[in-house]
Order: sequence, then structure tokens, then C-alpha cells
Amino acid sequence: MSLTAQNYRNKQLALISYSYNIHPNIKPQLDEFAYLLPDAQEPKTDKTIATLKNNSWQILKERLEEETNMYILPITAHGKDFKYDEYGYPDMTINRALRKGNSRYYMRVNITIAAYSNKTDKGYGTTINKDTTKTPEATPEGLLIPEISIEVTTYTRDGILPMQKVVGSAMATEPWVISPSTFDGLKKGENYKLDDPNNIMGLINSAITNLLRNF
Repeated sequence: MSLTAQNYRNKQLALISYSYNIHPNIKPQLDEFAYLLPDAQEPKTDKTIATLKNNSWQILKERLEEETNMYILPITAHGKDFKYDEYGYPDMTINRALRKGNSRYYMRVNITIAAYSNKTDKGYGTTINKDTTKTPEATPEGLLIPEISIEVTTYTRDGILPMQKVVGSAMATEPWVISPSTFDGLKKGENYKLDDPNNIMGLINSAITNLLRNF
């Protein structure tokens, strides 16, 4: 179904699932700098995923609300009626959410981080405006071209068929060397630098911008 942002004005949506996947072709490089990140609230969780997942949600939620005029309920709005993942986010199928929840609208979010490198044959996920000159063969040794893919699926309480599925992606314009500057805005005590697509949160913000163009 083709919708516009106007369709979400003043509608309350409950998050039912939020998956965050970091592909093995970039995860080890990111993990090397996890010591720079704030400690996770739950000690047994993955610090890299916890930091990126929480901060990505904060920005995505804020921009969805500002630019579509929807209202996203707090992630614990359904209390014990919902199951939650180890990071504190709802972990429900739409079938179970319809049985247990009381919202009129629901949403599912999936974010994937992957990369092109000289050791991989393919990127991972769907990329918008991909530069075909940025191929694994063209990427120098030790460099990566990260890409972010964000998928948002919305439902109504009337059934399991999606109301809308929207995807937005962004790819780094130049190869990266993963370094402390990759995490600008995420290190302890720092503010976001969302206008800089050469750090991970700036690239995520670019993917959100592309996502919102499709609402």
C-alpha cells in the first residue's frame, strides 16, 4: 500500500520488534574500539550492538515523530504483556502483538550494518544510489565501505498484513579506516555529529534521511 507521511499524523504506533544486525565483514573492526563506548546497562550484552542500537533508535524515533507527525509509544508501553530482547526492546511477532497488545498501530524496525571490502564479494542489504565504482576489487587493503540499511514495517490492529514497508539505505562515499573518529558522538560525553557522513552515526542518519523520503 502506498502511503504518505500525512497518513501517520497523530497516530500512535507501538514498536513490536527491533532487530540490529552487524555483518561479520565489519563487526570485528568495530569491536576493536568498543572500549571507547559507554558501558552497556546490561553487562552481558554486546557493547557495540547496545550502543549503536540504542543511539540509532533515539535518532530514528525522533525523526519519525518530527517528520511524519506520528507518535511512537514508549518501548515498555505494553509492560509484561510483551516479551523483550536482551537490550530491552520489544521482541514480538505481529500475530502475538495483535493478541497481547491494545494499540491501533504497530511497527517493526530492522537495521543492518555491513561493508564492502577487498575480502568480500558483495555488500549486504539494499543500497540507495549505490556508486557502482565502489566495488570490493576497487577497495584498497585494510579499507571498508560501510553501508546501512533500515527497514520499517507498519501494521494496523486489523490484521497481519503490513500497512506499509519502507526501506532506506546509505553507503559511505569513500572507503573508511575504522578508527576512533568512526565513533564520533558515541564516545563517553560526546554529542552526535549527524551532519558528518564519515562517522557511523552520521551514516545512519543519512540512511534515515533516505528512509523518510519514502514515507
